[in-house]
Amino acid sequence: MILYCQSRVKVMYIASVSFPPMKILRRSAFCLAVLSSSLYAEEHELGHSRFWDYYTPYPSNYIGSSQWWNGDAALGDFWGIRNALDNEGIEFSGSYTNNIAGNPVGGKSAGFTYTDNIGFGVELNMGKLIGWQGASITISGLNRSGSSLSQDNVGNQFTVQQVYGGQTAMFYALVLDQKLMDDKISLKMGRFATGDDFASSPLYWLYMNNGIDGNPQALPVNTQFSAYPWAVWAARLRIDPTPEYNGMLGVYQVSNRVFDRAYHGLDFSMRSNDGILMIAQAGWTPEFFKRSVDTNATRDGKSVVDGKSSAKKTVVATEEKGMPGHYWFGAYWSPWEFQQFGTTEKATNSYGFYWHADQMVYQEAPGSDQGLTLWTAFVLSPQQNIAKLPFQVNGGAAYKGLIPTRDEDYTVFGVVYGKFSRDFAESVEANDGGYPSYELVFEWGYRVQLNKFAYIQPDIQWVINPGGTGDIPNALVLGAQMGVTF
Repeated sequence: MILYCQSRVKVMYIASVSFPPMKILRRSAFCLAVLSSSLYAEEHELGHSRFWDYYTPYPSNYIGSSQWWNGDAALGDFWGIRNALDNEGIEFSGSYTNNIAGNPVGGKSAGFTYTDNIGFGVELNMGKLIGWQGASITISGLNRSGSSLSQDNVGNQFTVQQVYGGQTAMFYALVLDQKLMDDKISLKMGRFATGDDFASSPLYWLYMNNGIDGNPQALPVNTQFSAYPWAVWAARLRIDPTPEYNGMLGVYQVSNRVFDRAYHGLDFSMRSNDGILMIAQAGWTPEFFKRSVDTNATRDGKSVVDGKSSAKKTVVATEEKGMPGHYWFGAYWSPWEFQQFGTTEKATNSYGFYWHADQMVYQEAPGSDQGLTLWTAFVLSPQQNIAKLPFQVNGGAAYKGLIPTRDEDYTVFGVVYGKFSRDFAESVEANDGGYPSYELVFEWGYRVQLNKFAYIQPDIQWVINPGGTGDIPNALVLGAQMGVTF
């Protein structure tokens, strides 16, 4: 008996004299797999699927190939499985971030620590899965390990490693996000943190000091402003009436269990002594000095021209682009009872304000994202009796592509200043701990973007007046943070 399978690209013969039935079945199945694979490749090489645009399995489908190195994820696409799932509405994500740091000079004692964060999750596109347009469900978790240099050796308020806090395995997000009216309205409900949406900027994520990264630290310190990795029951409404203006309103659960890692993020209860935090934010995202830019230009401002097109047929489409900025102002209020400093009594109605401004001030080419951006942020929480840091101001500069040929790298500088409250300082002094006044930190870093999914960032921090009392010597912190997206 002779079995053969044939496609337009290859012919395969499998010959034998007399096969047993099971052997014939196995060889027939093999032929069918070869034929299906060939037809699938021919159909999708035309570019109809993102799978073939992102991760081509022929000839290189292994970690270490150029397709993998230039892709979006360290684990690649699992030979098409990952993008096939994404096309159906199931998208997986994973990340690893570590912070290593040591203080050879200053602090309580010299030391070195390591800490990390491993995040993982899945997003379900309900439109693709069941036809529920504009809706998505996100489920995520994390694991943190390691120790804190600030806690063990430096003794300062603005912790020098941003991934320290809640060192254990935790369930994090369970979120339904519904977008309406061409994405002008977004309603988000479930379990997530206040800092996921409010008082947060991608610029903050470039820094290793936790006084900057994520959210200004005064917000979670002064009130029940939940931040990653601490999720609570919440609802958030965002409205974008125009591309330049946006507004958000949020209501978040307040509880004395929020920052307790013993629950591993699995305490879904709402109890009678819980409260709420209400928060509002208004934003403006202008672009100044707009100029006409070729819509085919890349992010560095260079035009991409199709070499197969003749000059006579080429139609150059343009749009107006300028130097982007982001400005917002927010306010929060919580009627929950907060512990006052230096007494057993409690006080209600915690409130405060915050604002942020960042603006690109130099652009290497029209429409480019390379150049210099300056930014600043403030937090004002007037209640000295319950707010540990009534005033915090941050600022800095970030330059993308400063070094020639290193277009995706960032050079960053940041500063954090926080003033301790009078009532808090008096309560510390009453226990012979000194009188905390202020703390100041400078940070310098250079993020080397190895590719789309990996970076390494050497970092230097100078901590002035650690803990605010003047009893701890200023500390020099040398370190690095590294990240990989899977």
